[in-house]
Amino acid sequence: MILVTGASGYVGRHVVRRLADVSPGDIRAMVRSAHSYQAPAGVSVVEADLTRAASLPAAVQGADTIIHCAALTADIKEPYHGAYDAINRVGTENLTAAAASAGTRRLVVMSGLGTQPAPIHTYMATRWAMEEAVRRSGIAYVILRPSVQFGDGAEFVAALARLARQSPVVPLLGGGGLLFQPIWVEDVVTCIEKSVASEELLNREITIGGSEQLSFKEIIEAILKAMHTRRILAPLPLPLARLGAGLMQVLPHPPLTPASLELFGFDNIATPDAVDREFGFHPRAFREYLEARGIEARPPIPEERHQDETPAP
Repeated sequence: MILVTGASGYVGRHVVRRLADVSPGDIRAMVRSAHSYQAPAGVSVVEADLTRAASLPAAVQGADTIIHCAALTADIKEPYHGAYDAINRVGTENLTAAAASAGTRRLVVMSGLGTQPAPIHTYMATRWAMEEAVRRSGIAYVILRPSVQFGDGAEFVAALARLARQSPVVPLLGGGGLLFQPIWVEDVVTCIEKSVASEELLNREITIGGSEQLSFKEIIEAILKAMHTRRILAPLPLPLARLGAGLMQVLPHPPLTPASLELFGFDNIATPDAVDREFGFHPRAFREYLEARGIEARPPIPEERHQDETPAP
């Protein structure tokens, strides 16, 4: 049986839907609130919370594999001081302890590109600690580190599209030259699906991205083209962006968070052939997808917007 944590989050719901089509009856979806989650046919549902260790043993019981898609991502305002650490680090420690006791044999974990040791009290430190909890668990694992994601209302694209609709000026964070390698969420799910079955991928951290490496400016230009909209693109130095992000924390859902700006300190790219080489298929291109599908304005799901993911600027 496969347990998916964060099943109603962005990546989690795509994973559950895909696996339900392949092996209905063998999938268990873990959510914080069962009454607000509608599972696909054949999927069982368990209510548990990473921050409540006592809720986890029943959730993981009988799970041969756990796909861990629950975390607090960088694009979401920290709901209380220490929440990133409580959910990402402590929550994953709780999960791996319960999984080890239950005899779980494999963990497939959603992390993010560029995860590395970082100063305490930073968002990146909590993401690294999440990975460390998995590596120390004694359970075989695959840690996936995708670049930013697109498709089906992905917050990375949706947030930039909202900004373009609301403002005549779109800021180019850090000048717009930072590189990204956007990857389609369904390609991420395919990588997860293959990670569940492959022995060659075990005990590795694998960085993945799509088929195009684009600057932040090129990404915004592609979004504007898909929206048939013109806007002024204005370079915004990161120190000013950090000041603005701090001020915007008074808003319930700020368009920019201090945590997300940590991800603008490095190019968010993998090797161009990472998915082809590691998983045996060629990922979809970001600009081709926008040309074919346009901008999807699907609203975020309020329940368990903490994770999945993949952090989004």
